[in-house]
Formats: sequence, structure tokens, C-alpha cells
Amino acid sequence: MQAKMDTYRAKGDATFDAPCKVTIEGDAITIAYEDDGQTWYYKGKAKGLGHYELRAEHFQGRATLHAFEDSRILEGSWIEEDRRGMWRIVCQAD
Repeated sequence: MQAKMDTYRAKGDATFDAPCKVTIEGDAITIAYEDDGQTWYYKGKAKGLGHYELRAEHFQGRATLHAFEDSRILEGSWIEEDRRGMWRIVCQAD
């Protein structure tokens, strides 16, 4: 499903309403987004209802996402190499 992503970085800067794609199939989740013309992926598994642990593909990164049941909002934190921050993803209704 299409979504919008807000990203907050520890150094104080932020990005708002960046387009991304969220795919949830069973207990698997994938987040795909573009940056500088390249598509980046985080993939993971549920670790409980609405709680996900993700790993980046093709670069060093890990993240968490959490959502209440029937919520369209996923929130969590991420670490990429020496950077860290938080993110919020709002999934759009189908």
C-alpha cells in the first residue's frame, strides 16, 4: 500500500511526507522508499501483534516499527551506520 513517511534524525533535521510503499503479508513487512534516485528496502518480521523488527537490504541498518491493531500509523526508530533517528509511516487507505 502507498504511504507517506516522516523521518526524524538525531542531529535535528527531518523529512516529511516522503512517499514510500508498505507491504505486510502474514508476519512479514517490507518498507520501500526512494532516495537520490535509488530504491532502499527494510524487511522484517512481526515480533508480536503490531511490533516489527527490520533489517536494511544492501546497507547496514536496522529498525523497529509499532502499530496499534487496525491503525494506519506505524512508528519506530532506526539506526543506519553512525546515524540514528525515528520514523512515522502513515499508510493511505486502499
